Amino acid sequence: VFLNSLDDRFRQGPHDALYDVTHSTLSTGIIHGGTAINIVPRDCEVTFEFRYLEGVDPDAIMAEIQEMVAHRLLPRMRSIAPESDISFENIYAYPNFEIDPAHEWVTRVKNLAGSNTEAKVAYGTEAGYFSGLGIPTVVCGPGSIMQAHKPDEYVSLAQLQACDTFLEKLASQLQ
Repeated sequence: VFLNSLDDRFRQGPHDALYDVTHSTLSTGIIHGGTAINIVPRDCEVTFEFRYLEGVDPDAIMAEIQEMVAHRLLPRMRSIAPESDISFENIYAYPNFEIDPAHEWVTRVKNLAGSNTEAKVAYGTEAGYFSGLGIPTVVCGPGSIMQAHKPDEYVSLAQLQACDTFLEKLASQLQ
């Protein structure tokens, strides 16, 4: 419930209209615990993630979650079972990624792709790592995130052919 309340707060802003989801998000993806319906579980694991916009401090978000756990949740749990505890493990993190829409590589990629539009992606890529090393980075590729990570995930032949054309144009410019 607390995590959902944070997500509700994120919906209020800040916003960035270039993302398909225009605000930071927090979601619980997995809850696992217990061995049988008639046994109080010894352990419960909750896996959640937050995706945050530029200017939102992820450390402050985690501190708020840990504060709630330490001052509200753990005391209630320990009043019933003194040995209770909660720990956090960061499973993965992608560095935030931003590039100026006027950057020469954004212009070059749009030109090669035959598109004059730009958007930001709300999924993790290695772009933040490359950018953090000072390598100009643009996320571009075939397919749609709407078809990704599903049982019937696909990239159409036409999208692959457009990608091939893009890569041929890029290679010829770099020679």
